[in-house]
Amino acid sequence: AVESTQSTGQEYGENHFNSLQSPYLYALVLLLTGLYESAIEVLYRSEESRANAIHMALTLHSNGMINLSTTPHQPVLSESDDDPSPHKRLNLTRIIIGYTRKFACSNPTSALNYYYILHGVHNEDGEDMFTVCIAELIQESKEYQTLLGTLDSSGRKTKGAIDRFNVNHSQIISTVAEASEKRGCWEEAVTLYELAHNYDKVLEILNEELSRKLMPNDKAHEHINEIAVSVEPRTLNANTSLRKQFLLLLDLYKFHKLYHNGHDKLEEALSVISRLQIIPLQQETINHRVQAFKSFSDELRRCIPDILIMVMSILNKLYKNASKSGSSLYGAQNKQAQKIRDQARVVMRFAGMLPYSMPGDTHAQLSMLDAPMRY
Repeated sequence: AVESTQSTGQEYGENHFNSLQSPYLYALVLLLTGLYESAIEVLYRSEESRANAIHMALTLHSNGMINLSTTPHQPVLSESDDDPSPHKRLNLTRIIIGYTRKFACSNPTSALNYYYILHGVHNEDGEDMFTVCIAELIQESKEYQTLLGTLDSSGRKTKGAIDRFNVNHSQIISTVAEASEKRGCWEEAVTLYELAHNYDKVLEILNEELSRKLMPNDKAHEHINEIAVSVEPRTLNANTSLRKQFLLLLDLYKFHKLYHNGHDKLEEALSVISRLQIIPLQQETINHRVQAFKSFSDELRRCIPDILIMVMSILNKLYKNASKSGSSLYGAQNKQAQKIRDQARVVMRFAGMLPYSMPGDTHAQLSMLDAPMRY
């Protein structure tokens, strides 16, 4: 009997019930004949009845009473060979995203409530659409602290809007963090990975960014250094190798800062480099430093050419100061000048032994800085 009624309703069609002017009448006919998906689609077409369509869909879906499209990229209504005519499938993802688009950025918490109904609905790649929608919502609204929570000064997570739902919060936050990382939003990704307590990923990203923006007179590097310093106390349980590199890069920032802070800081900068044990200043340490270089990460290797040039520049300036003519304290042949010359020889030999293709002008700059110290 139901199938017969459905067929009769389909035969009369939308024009008979004037669905454009009276969508509720035609939707009622479809509802009474069990064609819920089609009824929702009719109401969804009109702006005036769209909210009713959405909430009807949510209610019916929660009670397992509608058939969903197999992928979120299909039309609002689609047919499947597995379903008897005139039954169709509803693209719940499409209508929820379409409905929330107008207020998602201004009221992301409300949009989140609608997205939760998509928990358990997957796209072609097997991704949970609730998580996918959250990632897109955060990208557009930038309200990740409101939605996902934040960390207080002690590193404890405060609750966000997502904590109201019975889902795997860490997994969702990690997925959103991955999406931010892929878009190149490193600062956002660091914050999100920290919310998920994934400090290995936090250090991976910070190490990459610290090595790319190593010059301290660069405001971008000053900003990332501030972030890195604030995060550092909470990374104690991270991967040992990643943390060691992270601390080394922070010390290299201190070296750069001293280098750029004037002549009176040069000896202190050289002392920092000596302590870090990445550039040799004594003959007997050359081979050990070359071997250590082979185990450096790509991020750290990328910094070495600039560090070599700065070390040689420091030695060059200290040598000139130590060998000022006419000074009884700084004679050209005194022990201090000779020590600096020896250190320069070590640095040049080390640079020539590195199994690494440095930028084309690196060796030329090193030779130019070294030239005054050869005789």
